Amino acid sequence: MKRTIIALMLFAFVTNMKAQYNHEGFSIIPHVGINSSKTTDHQYWVEIYSGGSSQKHHETEHKMGYVFGIDADYAYAKRLSTTLGLSYSGEGFNLESGEITQYMNFVNLSILENFYVLPGLALKAGLQYGYLESAEIKDISPRSGYRKKSNRADYNNYNLSIPIGISYEYKNVILDLRYNIGLWNMYAYDLDDYRTKSLWLTLGYRINL
Repeated sequence: MKRTIIALMLFAFVTNMKAQYNHEGFSIIPHVGINSSKTTDHQYWVEIYSGGSSQKHHETEHKMGYVFGIDADYAYAKRLSTTLGLSYSGEGFNLESGEITQYMNFVNLSILENFYVLPGLALKAGLQYGYLESAEIKDISPRSGYRKKSNRADYNNYNLSIPIGISYEYKNVILDLRYNIGLWNMYAYDLDDYRTKSLWLTLGYRINL
């Protein structure tokens, strides 16, 4: 009798797992979160406020920012879905332990393929196209006081990156961790190769259509 009860419980558990393996059809997912971003390491960065055009070797440091947006998702198989996303992310980098901060604000369009390895647990990868909406640099070092100016002209208009990540969904609430690997040089001049790197952590809610 006990074996029968255990077998029925296991059958019910497995059936429930299969039923919850993936959502069905179309849905939209608004989301909001934080990010940590920087550019590729060991850059030669022009000393803007030194009164000249000298260059100094710097290693960029992580800058905290924000991200929000909305995804449209379509599940076309038990384990597979495709997501088309539109997001706004405040990225950039720090220099000299935060004395200098570069702000780079992107409008992003992404397409990702999601593979569900377990119920609610998905691995994802795709392609993301970003438009640089604005860029500002802030200097709060003792030698220069406080200065903030737009340096949008120092950077290219567009960015291309590969997002890879993992997400977990429970009762339509989705926790998403994503790493974006920049492929294009964002710097407008040939002095350097500034490719972006950013880690996103967002919380979203699935609305089934």
